[in-house]
Amino acid sequence: MNWNESFIWLFGGGTTLAVILSILLSVICTSVPVVLVIWYILRRKKKATSMLQDSRSRLTTTGKIIKSRVEVSGGEVTSVQPRVIYEYSVGATIYQGEQIKAGGKFWSAVTSRDAYNIVDRYPEGMTVTVYYDPENPAESALER
Repeated sequence: MNWNESFIWLFGGGTTLAVILSILLSVICTSVPVVLVIWYILRRKKKATSMLQDSRSRLTTTGKIIKSRVEVSGGEVTSVQPRVIYEYSVGATIYQGEQIKAGGKFWSAVTSRDAYNIVDRYPEGMTVTVYYDPENPAESALER
């Protein structure tokens, strides 16, 4: 039996090989995106956790809420987000921030009720404590 006959005998004229390759390809095509999504979510979660831990060493200053509202966007599926902008100074420099919770820009899930509660908690004109990074004062949050 020569090589060609052995191949045909083993793989049924290529049909079995084609089935095996198509199964292998479909497993790769479905698992790679799932693995990438899981990797992305875990990376964001790790970054948020790291920022939360870093926030414990942040310094504080006094700030003032200059804008506080709920933003609604979308059509059939709507997104509701709190938008709280505050102003604070470190030394002679004045900064503006929008981050409510340290690490929140990397990992946050807000329901519409949460969004309205946050805006109610931080009304315009309110004096607040701002937590900022001493190495980069532009990085700040209202909550640890």
